[in-house]
Amino acid sequence: MNDPGHNQRRRLRQCASVILPVPSLQSIPLPGIMDPDGRVDESRLRKYIFKNGGVLPRERAQVWQFLFGMYPSNSTARERPLIQEQMVARYQVMKKKWQHVFPGAVCLQLNGTDAELVAAVKFFHQRQIQIQNEASQLPEEVRERMSFLELQAQVLLQRVTFNVAELQEAIRIIDKDVPRTDRDLTYYLDEGLGNLLVLRDILITYAAFHPDVSYAQGMNDLCSRFLVVLDSEVETFWSFSCYMENFSKDFHADGLHRKIELEAALLKELDPLLHAHLVTDNMDRFTFCHRWLLLGFQREFEHCEALRLFEVLRCDYLELISQQVEQARYQERLVQNQTTGKTLNLI
Repeated sequence: MNDPGHNQRRRLRQCASVILPVPSLQSIPLPGIMDPDGRVDESRLRKYIFKNGGVLPRERAQVWQFLFGMYPSNSTARERPLIQEQMVARYQVMKKKWQHVFPGAVCLQLNGTDAELVAAVKFFHQRQIQIQNEASQLPEEVRERMSFLELQAQVLLQRVTFNVAELQEAIRIIDKDVPRTDRDLTYYLDEGLGNLLVLRDILITYAAFHPDVSYAQGMNDLCSRFLVVLDSEVETFWSFSCYMENFSKDFHADGLHRKIELEAALLKELDPLLHAHLVTDNMDRFTFCHRWLLLGFQREFEHCEALRLFEVLRCDYLELISQQVEQARYQERLVQNQTTGKTLNLI
């Protein structure tokens, strides 16, 4: 006989962890990356990822915590549990602050036509109650420490104010985008659909505390990538925030326009024939590249391959790329000159 309660508990467990501190990783399972105290050699990590075309799926969550800056590379294994507790406390205070100001936005408003998402919202709220109960059962020492960290976060954030109209507009767009995000991925199927509500909270919290960036279409796809890999609301928020420190300008028209200009100049230098062909076909505005540059080819490849490409692109190992390109050019010139009998000019 089926147990409805068992199915419900299974659904609740399938949602990403939210606010409870969990043990931090002690080591990255990659050779020569971490010293005995747990510090990460960031240069070696990036080189390893680039040369190996990414990392294995089982290594990805641990590696991304450093690759995208959630943990400082010079932090030790003993320091990271405290860093993690601070991130948990601060995120919790941030989320509660906007929820207090916008109580009507705490719940995703649905029109009832998406039965699966309606059910996911129901289970999501049950999960919130479950989390509160679990938090109350933590050891007293942990609860006292978390309370102190939350108090510190409240003092730090007490002067933060929200532009009501702008944040309401951001929430409106988020609520439009989130239900359509990556629903074909295994992570969001069936009982995992509640993770869309986790994604929503992350995006609203980010928009609320980064008003200069707020929210733009496409951020949901990027943030979802972190959530699928890290499976943690807090870690996703901080990793996504660190990523956006370097790439938020891409979501502004002038930033993306500048990136396309650089791409066109690079293509003209590396492949003038292709560049000339695009100009001839009136494609020199490179509008077809917008999504590639904004989402890192997320929709152009299978999910697993897109994750590998995303982490390789994040390595910023341009000097190694340049050396390999120059070596390939040298080999090409060598073959051409051998064919024509000319002497190769090495200068």
